[in-house]
Amino acid sequence: MTEPGWLVEGDPEQVAAALDGAVGPQEAAAAAVYRASGHVHRDAGAQVRRQLLALDAARYGNQSLARGLAEVPLPQEADDSWTVRWATGNGLDSRLRHALPSPAGVTAVATVVVGGRGFAVAGCEDGTLHWWDPVTGRKLGQAVTGHTGAVRGLTAAVLEGRPVAVTCGSDGAVLVWDLVEGKPVGEYRAGDDDRVISLATAPVEGRPVVVAGCTDGLLRVWDLASLTLGRELLTVRTGNVQALAAAVVDGRPVAVTGHAEGAVRRWDLITGRELRTPGDDAEDSHPLEADGDNSDDTDDGMRRCITLEVNAMTHLLATDPAFECPVAISANAYATYVWDLATGEQVGEPAGGFAGAAALTVLRGRPTAVIGFGPRGPVAVWDLSADGHLHRPLTGHEGTVRGAATAVVQGRHLAVTGGDDRSVRVWDLAGKKEPDSRTAADAGPVRKVTTGIVDGRSVVVTGGPDTLVRIWDLDGGEQLGEALTGHTAAVEMLTVGTVGGRPALLTRDRHEKVQVRDLTTREEVHGLSTSEYTSPYIQSFATVEDRFVAVTSEGRVWDLAARAWIGVRPKQGGALAVETLEGRNLILTGYRAETVQLWDLATGELVGPPLTGHTDKVSAGAVGLLDGRIVVAAGSVDGTVRVWDPTTGQQIGTYTFPATVGGLAVAPDGQLVVCFGSDMAVLSPC
Repeated sequence: MTEPGWLVEGDPEQVAAALDGAVGPQEAAAAAVYRASGHVHRDAGAQVRRQLLALDAARYGNQSLARGLAEVPLPQEADDSWTVRWATGNGLDSRLRHALPSPAGVTAVATVVVGGRGFAVAGCEDGTLHWWDPVTGRKLGQAVTGHTGAVRGLTAAVLEGRPVAVTCGSDGAVLVWDLVEGKPVGEYRAGDDDRVISLATAPVEGRPVVVAGCTDGLLRVWDLASLTLGRELLTVRTGNVQALAAAVVDGRPVAVTGHAEGAVRRWDLITGRELRTPGDDAEDSHPLEADGDNSDDTDDGMRRCITLEVNAMTHLLATDPAFECPVAISANAYATYVWDLATGEQVGEPAGGFAGAAALTVLRGRPTAVIGFGPRGPVAVWDLSADGHLHRPLTGHEGTVRGAATAVVQGRHLAVTGGDDRSVRVWDLAGKKEPDSRTAADAGPVRKVTTGIVDGRSVVVTGGPDTLVRIWDLDGGEQLGEALTGHTAAVEMLTVGTVGGRPALLTRDRHEKVQVRDLTTREEVHGLSTSEYTSPYIQSFATVEDRFVAVTSEGRVWDLAARAWIGVRPKQGGALAVETLEGRNLILTGYRAETVQLWDLATGELVGPPLTGHTDKVSAGAVGLLDGRIVVAAGSVDGTVRVWDPTTGQQIGTYTFPATVGGLAVAPDGQLVVCFGSDMAVLSPC
């Protein structure tokens, strides 16, 4: 398992299946390295796997394995033009078993286990449904679709010994899928003018049922064993349901509903009555006949459960019907709560932050919640019995987590998560988190960073959502002086340049307030108008010939000191970089396009032909010197960085990354600095 050639050239499905047999620290480390980008390995060639494996080994700090992987000979493929010098490992987590690709954003996930075999199911924005074996990561069947819009709700159950999934979509349909045959086996409808917006499954008197929250304010219960009848077993007027889950309380199946007014309520799925807490003297609400007159029950149906009330719309609920001590997780836009469903009381203190998905399981005998927070995670793992976050967060998602589920398969406690980054991730909750190369930081989140020279000292300048600008010693790492104030919103643009022969800092915040400061004295530079630079069309600031300039999204360049447009606007929009090289002012364009182009700013003429090769939108670009010649580098949503000779259009190198490339720079010595996901890497030319 530690043989680099086998990891690079072995069949990915066979290698992934063998990783559970890792013995000893070296094999465990190799298994973690392989799993880090396993979703890419499956469909990639050996050259791409070699690049990714070397990169991930460097992210784990295993330089010897990284070198061994990079040196694996591949006679039938071209040699790599770049090698990894070092990389960070913030986005790594050795508990990750599989990262599974999805063609669109994942809106919901669910799990089901039949006969010791698990199924991880995902519904997507494009209306498709996918499922995998969560132990091996192998795709089970082909993607299916029956919805004309996005999948909005998903649940899974066991029907007559077979796994089934139930989906609802923005098109209003509720479909039942056989996960073995991969085909629809039933359909439900709420009504001609009504839609199902949330789903759950529960055991009622020994048979699985589907519980559906609908836009008409009714909770509908369908018997899965009577798919052809399509008639409700029970209909309850609950009012508008924003979130739905099911549980078992004192041996009785219960639906838990979250509402726009902030209430969390519990309903007996046999009688249809609302469960009340001790001391609540309000009258019961009553179940409705499927075809009866509901007018007399409207008022009762809107009664709220006082002890479970929160102060904003409840958009998320999670339960586990298998829990011996039933609990529920609920969330509104501000906080996440834990409830004891038997008593209706809140457990512990609420946690802040926006939760987009949650699931429950029992881990090492303790009730555990898996909660996905937005916009970029991580996924929190809470020990509910200790009212504390005793497990490390699960790191790796690059977008908001929209769905979470858990399963126990072959003795393994697994969590399945999916979200906006178009991936489904399977985690081994009982696994141990390996240490990574993450560095401590006490300056809060940083959105922008640049470097400069002040009095002969190299400094780093950072800005972020706290409105402050900080200056750091690049060598020692300590902050130099007090943070710079004056902005009223998050700092989203900054650059260092020269104004009047002195080093200066230009910053702009989200409110479009611009500041120009002398970096030596830290005083604002007066006499320069900033009104021209508050336009939202300005995409970035840069320096050209030691002058500050503002660059618009169209590629126009405004000289701050001269207060005039300079150069010629390029014929392609989406400015990526402005550089002065070999006496020429150059501008690179093509942001959000698949083709990038390099222009002479003075003449507006192309330096060479269009630069092609990317298969998705370009997200970052840079211009620099390599061995004395000008090169262009561009990173894309497709996860690749490509480098060209812009005068000939010839591609001179490419490197694949496991995430979207969000930032790119060419260092003075020709090395590439690449930001991908939550990590960065430095590549050296071979």
